[in-house]
Amino acid sequence: MSGHPTGRQHPDFPYGPDDTTWSELLASAGLGNGHAPVIAGPARDPREVYPSDPELEIGEFEIPAEGLTDQQRKRALNRLETYLVGKHGTMVGFQGNQDMARCQQDLGRFLEFHLNNVGDPFQQGNYKVNTKIVERAVLDHYASLWRAAWPYDAENPDSYWGYVLTMGSTEGNLYALASARDYLSGKKLITEPGGDDGQPVAQMMYVQAAPPTPAAGGAPRPEAPDNAYRPVAFYSEDTHYSVIRAVRTLAIDTFAAIGRREYPGQCPIADEWPMEVPSRGGAEGSGEIDVEALEGLVRFFAERGHPILLLLNFGTTFKGAYDNVEKVAARLVPIFAEHGLLEREIEFEPGRVDRRRGFWVHVDGALGAGFMPFLRIAAAEERGSELAVQLRREIKGKIPEFDFGLEVHGVDVVSSLVMSGHKWPGAPWPCGVFMTKNKFRVEPPSTPAYTGSPDTTFAGSRNGLSPLVLWNHLASRSIREHAALAVRALRVTRYLESSLRELEDRLDREDRLPEGGLHVDRSPMALTVRFLRPNDHLVEKWSLSCQPMLVKSGELRHYAHVFAMPSVTEEKVDAFVEDLFAEGAFDRPEPRPGPRPGAGRPAGAATFATDVRPLALVPVLGRGFQ
Repeated sequence: MSGHPTGRQHPDFPYGPDDTTWSELLASAGLGNGHAPVIAGPARDPREVYPSDPELEIGEFEIPAEGLTDQQRKRALNRLETYLVGKHGTMVGFQGNQDMARCQQDLGRFLEFHLNNVGDPFQQGNYKVNTKIVERAVLDHYASLWRAAWPYDAENPDSYWGYVLTMGSTEGNLYALASARDYLSGKKLITEPGGDDGQPVAQMMYVQAAPPTPAAGGAPRPEAPDNAYRPVAFYSEDTHYSVIRAVRTLAIDTFAAIGRREYPGQCPIADEWPMEVPSRGGAEGSGEIDVEALEGLVRFFAERGHPILLLLNFGTTFKGAYDNVEKVAARLVPIFAEHGLLEREIEFEPGRVDRRRGFWVHVDGALGAGFMPFLRIAAAEERGSELAVQLRREIKGKIPEFDFGLEVHGVDVVSSLVMSGHKWPGAPWPCGVFMTKNKFRVEPPSTPAYTGSPDTTFAGSRNGLSPLVLWNHLASRSIREHAALAVRALRVTRYLESSLRELEDRLDREDRLPEGGLHVDRSPMALTVRFLRPNDHLVEKWSLSCQPMLVKSGELRHYAHVFAMPSVTEEKVDAFVEDLFAEGAFDRPEPRPGPRPGAGRPAGAATFATDVRPLALVPVLGRGFQ
C-alpha cells in the first residue's frame, strides 16, 4: 500500500498572489462545488516546504486554477527581473559568462519560432523550422579551433562529427562515455537490407562481436580473453560530479570497482584501491591528475587485457585545473602499443573487419576548450606584437595541448571533446558542443521516417536557439579579438589573485586576519582563485561556489572561489575585495558536529553487508554542488 493515501483531506492553505485559500480558488474556477476533485490539492504549504529568498515572494509565482491576471503576471515578471538584475551584477563564483548584451538585440526576433534541430546536424530533415545551417557553421568553426579535419565528410574516417548540445557538457560527457563504452566493448549498429525473411525495409541491429584478435604486431593476451570487451574507466578526484553520475547510469566499471572485486591487495600505487585517480598534491594541490599514479593504474589493467576509457579534465570545476593531456598521452601510448591496444581487429560481418583501438581518451573541456584555443592564437603572434607581449605577462610556459591536433608517436590521441557554451562564450541557457571523429563512431547513418534525418544525437529534439547564440558570439569578433579577450581574462585573474593577497596583508596589519590566513591559491593558468570562505551573507551576495577540503593536516578547510569570466572586471573585483575587508567578513558560526560515520548501525556492524562492494565514489559536496 502507498504511504500517501489519495482520498485524505488536506489542510486548506493560502495559494497565489492574493493569498486566497486553495478551496476558494477551486470554487471560483468552478472545480469545487462539492464534487470529487479533478485536480489534487497541496498536501503541505509550498511556502513552508520550498527554499525561500527574502527578495522574492513564492506566492507571487504560484499559479491558481484560473491563472493570473495580466497585472499579477507582469508584476511577478518585473519582480523576477529586478531580482536577476541584482544577482547578475554580483555573479562571480561560477564558470558562467554573464555578458550577453547582444543576445536580446540580435536574437530576440527568433523567439517567435519553435526552432528544433531534430536529428543529425548534417542532414536537413523534414522539420524545416531549424537552424542547422547555423549549427554547421558553428561546428566547423570549433573544428578549426580544435584542429580537426573539416568540413564534415562522411567518407573521411578522420573527419570530425559533432553537434550542438541542448544541455551543457553533462550531455556531452554522457554521450561520449556511451560512445566509448560501445566502441570499446565490441558493439555496433548494423543496417540489414530489406527484402529477406519477409522484411520489407532495411532495419537496424545492435550487435555484439566475438572477442577481438590483436592486429599485426600487437601482443595477444591469452591469459585474459574475457577482458577484451570489459572497458575500465579512469578519472581523477577533481572530476565533475556529472561524470560519476554518467558512469553509474551507463554501468561502466571503474578501475576501483574491478580492482576491489577481482584484484584485492594488488593495487600498484597504494595498499588499497583508491576510488578515483589521485590528483597531484591532494586537496592542497593544483587539481590536475597525478600522471605517475595514472600510468601505474592503466598499465595494471592493460596488462590484463582491459580496454582503457580515460576521462581527462581541461578546466576543473573548482580549481580550474588542466590535466596535462600531452604528458598523459606520452606515458600511455607506449603502454597501449605494448599490450595491443593501438589497434584491434573486430569482425561484425563475414569478410569485413573493423579496426578499432583498445583505448578512448575523452577531454571534458567544459571551460578550457572554449578558452584555450584563443591563447594558442595569441601565442602564435609576432613576438613584438602587443597581444604577444600581454600574453607573456600572464603565461611564461607553453600553451597546453588538449585537442584533436595532439599526436604522440604518430597516434592522434583524443577521441572526443566537449565544451559548455554557457561558460566561456556565454549563453542565456545551458548549451555546448560535442565533437569526435567518424572513425570512432559505432552507428551508421539511419533515417527515421518521422524526422527524415539520421537520429545520431543523444537527444531527439534539440534546441535550435543555442546554435544561434554560439554563432552570434563567434561572429561578433575577429579571431584576434577573441584572443585579446582570453588574454584579458588572464590579466583579471592575476589582478584578483594579487588583490586577495593584498587583502590578506591589510587584514594582518589590523590584526583581523583569520587564524591560518586566507589560503589564497591559484592553479597554473586557471581563471579562478580560491580562498577562505567568507560569511554566508557574502556567499549569498556574490553567488560564491564553496567547497570543503580535507587537507593533509587533517583540518577540514572551507574554501570559496571566484572565476574571472569575461563579465568580471577589475572594478567588480575591487568591490568584492572591499566587502571582504569589512568587519566580520570571515566570521562564520562554528560547524555543528554531524553524525559520526556509522552512527545508527549496531555496534560492530560492517560498513556494507557481506559481498556488497563499492562501485564509485559519489560526491555530495564540492565539484559543482555548492
